Amino acid sequence: MIDPIAKLHSPTGSLISLYVNRRPPATRAAVVDLLRPLHGSRADNGMIKSLRVDADRIMELVPRIEAATAPAVAVFASHRDGIFEFLPLTHSVEETATVGPRPFLRPLRAQPRPMRAGVIVADSSRARTYLIAGGGFHEIGEEMTVDRGKDNYGGFAGYEEQRNRARADDASTHLWRQAGRRLLEAHQDQPLELVVIAGHEEDFDPIAAELHTYLRRLPQSRITVDIRTLSGSDLPNLVSDQIEAERTRRSMELLTHLLAETDRGGDAVAGLARVLEACNAHGIERMVVAGPFAKPGVTCDGCGWLGRSEANCPICGSSTFAVDDVVAAAMDATVEAGGKVDIVTVASRLDADGVGALLRFKLV
Repeated sequence: MIDPIAKLHSPTGSLISLYVNRRPPATRAAVVDLLRPLHGSRADNGMIKSLRVDADRIMELVPRIEAATAPAVAVFASHRDGIFEFLPLTHSVEETATVGPRPFLRPLRAQPRPMRAGVIVADSSRARTYLIAGGGFHEIGEEMTVDRGKDNYGGFAGYEEQRNRARADDASTHLWRQAGRRLLEAHQDQPLELVVIAGHEEDFDPIAAELHTYLRRLPQSRITVDIRTLSGSDLPNLVSDQIEAERTRRSMELLTHLLAETDRGGDAVAGLARVLEACNAHGIERMVVAGPFAKPGVTCDGCGWLGRSEANCPICGSSTFAVDDVVAAAMDATVEAGGKVDIVTVASRLDADGVGALLRFKLV
């Protein structure tokens, strides 16, 4: 979703990046409010004309936005450079509009990345399997069932009853193994990131024990439900909660690692000045931003150098462009250099610095 947009470029600095949530009938008013500041005081008549043409074209999109099912959209437009891209989004965004030489991608990077998860909903006699991929929730195959016979014998259980119960337990084990095989096939097709087991608590460990080793190594979540009364509409919401919990766990793990490396003077830095220094040196392996942290700055459209207030690039001498969010520009530069970017919403000591980075090498 991001890669094609990231390649957009306006040498004249007239590329509009607009993000707006769908909220009829107020969407039109929101778009007007977002676009109004962009007209500002622009000395270049060519840019003024380009912005006006793009604003009119964006306003024409409002009925389409309000008729769509997407909760938010992004628009990237520069009439002057022949650019116009419309992108439906899967989650709501922080509404904003900017203009500059490059697309403003931070709201896209803040969109939760779809997590691929396999789900087993089972008890001792029935099992269903599901796959969450690309934001969709799909059932794998049809419900599987086994006949366990009589489970509650009462009184003294003789040899025949014990044998029947053992046979019933074997049937359940086979059922769970078959469900696990479905998830294994999905994992082999494209790796899963999470396994979710839903059912009775006493069945969780036996079900997990029948999973292939590859699946047992993955993070696992468990949901206690009565599968006989579980509705099809409730299950996606319950699984989504588990996915969000896994995202939070990963964020906490990443923050713990970053802060530990920073504290010991390892291959990590914290604070905007040090992160920009590392970014300009193409030394960032993984950039971590604390929630909405943002600061204004400047960027060189010639060589990509980033700073806070310099009028000219110290590397190539070109004039710099002012940007409202140099942190977002650093995110883009990090990804372009082969690094990764995480925006975390978990409270931590990083909130004081706003941004940190794990490095490929120590800065001199």
